[in-house]
Amino acid sequence: MKKALSIKSKQCLPLAAGMLCILAATADAAAASAVAPNTIGLSISVYREGKPLDCVALEQSTFELSFIHSVSLTPVTDYYTVVQLPMGFQIVQTSETFFAHGQGLPSLVNEPDATDFRIENGQFVLTMSRLIEQLIVRTDVRYENRLHTRSETTNLNRWPDNGLLLKPVSSCPK
Repeated sequence: MKKALSIKSKQCLPLAAGMLCILAATADAAAASAVAPNTIGLSISVYREGKPLDCVALEQSTFELSFIHSVSLTPVTDYYTVVQLPMGFQIVQTSETFFAHGQGLPSLVNEPDATDFRIENGQFVLTMSRLIEQLIVRTDVRYENRLHTRSETTNLNRWPDNGLLLKPVSSCPK
């Protein structure tokens, strides 16, 4: 089983093509960001049209997406982090938690990019390091699609049911 490696102020995750290192938040980094705010943001736009809808600031470069699974009708939460690579910001899915084990949900540690599969506090937890090329969320008001950061929850169903593109940006417009 692969494990994340902590290296000083970086968190390194094993990927099929090598290691991906994520800068960890430190007191120095927090102080620097207070002087020159450059919080990474997550832009939300209509996927097919490219129409911008919102931009959400990401504290510590992490966010979660929660929804009700369309088959099992049980809650699912996906966890993500945003990393900076030579080609720009990239989203990495780090885990998924869910209550029902069935159609359309992961079931084994050999899921693509999975590092662990376990039951914790009555939930299934799939840990992974999955690079996401494009994060498109297909919203449906019946499934309570939400975007969570450390400080706020964005109701993704406040816009008409659609495909929403979530894309990391260097900062959100003020």
